[in-house]
Amino acid sequence: MVELTINQILKEKGFSRYSLSKSSGIPWATLADICSGKTHLERCSAGTLMKLSKALELTLEELLSLDTEPKDIGSNGKPTDKSYLETDLPGSLQKAIDDYIQGEKEHVLHLDCLADEVYGSINANFWGGRITEEQAVYLRKKYLYGEEDSEDD
Repeated sequence: MVELTINQILKEKGFSRYSLSKSSGIPWATLADICSGKTHLERCSAGTLMKLSKALELTLEELLSLDTEPKDIGSNGKPTDKSYLETDLPGSLQKAIDDYIQGEKEHVLHLDCLADEVYGSINANFWGGRITEEQAVYLRKKYLYGEEDSEDD
């Protein structure tokens, strides 16, 4: 297990971050930070480690041996590849984004309505605690404002 990552274990066991959060009792934002490498397992509380170990059916030793370190870290301490901010999104948000992307491809006349759906879904999921503020900002920039995400954010 030494070379496996936490994300590979989640995939192998059929968990999304959201479902793991619900089954383990660990806040979704905490799991997002762990899975993205922003928070190292060694820095987690014993309670969090125990909940995670039980939910994933791993010993503490196996859990702590997982690789959570992203390969490319920017000067701000966050991964330079921001794709982790778009993984395991709630279904309603993913659908709104997919519909918007499809609408752009097809040059639909109601693209502004689809953009409003994305904006509303981002906000609802952020306020509902299903995505982090970092994700909300990233998704708004990427899909609604057309801005590239910079390392300094």
